Amino acid sequence: MLALAPAPSGVPSFDGNTGWLNSSALGPSDVRGKIVLVDFWDYTCINCLRTLPYLRNLYDRYHDDGLVIVGVHAPEFPFGEDAKNVRAAMDDLGVRWPVVLDNSGAIWRRYHNDGWPHEYLFDPNGTLVESYAGEGNYQTTERTIQDLLKKQNPQLSVPPVMALLPKDNYLKPGALCYPQTPEVVLELTHVANAASANGATRAKTYDDGGRPHRDGAMYLDGFWDVDRVAARSADGHGTVSLRYHAIQVVGVLAPEGTAAVRVDITQDGAPVAKGDAGNDIRYDADGRSFVNVDAPRAYELMQNATFGQHELRLHPAGKGAAIYSFAFESCEATPK
Repeated sequence: MLALAPAPSGVPSFDGNTGWLNSSALGPSDVRGKIVLVDFWDYTCINCLRTLPYLRNLYDRYHDDGLVIVGVHAPEFPFGEDAKNVRAAMDDLGVRWPVVLDNSGAIWRRYHNDGWPHEYLFDPNGTLVESYAGEGNYQTTERTIQDLLKKQNPQLSVPPVMALLPKDNYLKPGALCYPQTPEVVLELTHVANAASANGATRAKTYDDGGRPHRDGAMYLDGFWDVDRVAARSADGHGTVSLRYHAIQVVGVLAPEGTAAVRVDITQDGAPVAKGDAGNDIRYDADGRSFVNVDAPRAYELMQNATFGQHELRLHPAGKGAAIYSFAFESCEATPK
């Protein structure tokens, strides 16, 4: 995907941004002569989150030798336009390199970008030498960075290329990747993903009718305030049901106010088994499984022991829990 032509002055500019984090503003002259890795990301994107351990490793290994990483944060949801939310997420995720906020999409368009994550690697002359969309290619990218650095400094000693994390080593014998439910985003333009909405907007009572739920659709029941991007619990009695096939489930959730909202979660009609629970699942004294929605972010809800088809039900215990989307992963690097 080497379709992006270098700008006359080198790396295409980051003009049109809405601010910088971890750095003062950087222009082409500030990175001239450096190896530059531009990473388009969103802090709620499941695939972006899975690339971050490798980016942290690259930054730690090569920043002092001339590698510059610039994260272009292009928000998928409105709360991602708030610099405070992005800063908090960066602190939690260990993002220490410069991040430019692309709320208007100006940088996205300049780079002809088409999704998250997407890495663009430039040599010291500002020539694009690698473009990779999605997860993966980590070891190839590191080798290219090493080659570029050694061209600048032939005496440079570089470490062995980083090993893949166990969860990403799908070349191991027995590793499997299963078909999975596509990302489910609540948008009224995607009627299939709001199967019980009946085209209505704003607060109303929803009834999924008790009919069988199809895979990959959100079914609302109870009182919800729905707009083009999210369903918000309006009285603490509504539920969202989601049938899916996958191993991992990540939900983008947010509290509408400053107070955290408890959201009870069941899988297949029962509390989530501890062997299937994602990192954000908690349990109360009665053994009920829930997630404490205290910030707008991605929450790991399920990390099932094995691949299968299941049904999740989310029940906010109070008003103001917003549900935006669900994303899925289904690869087993070390099948049980």
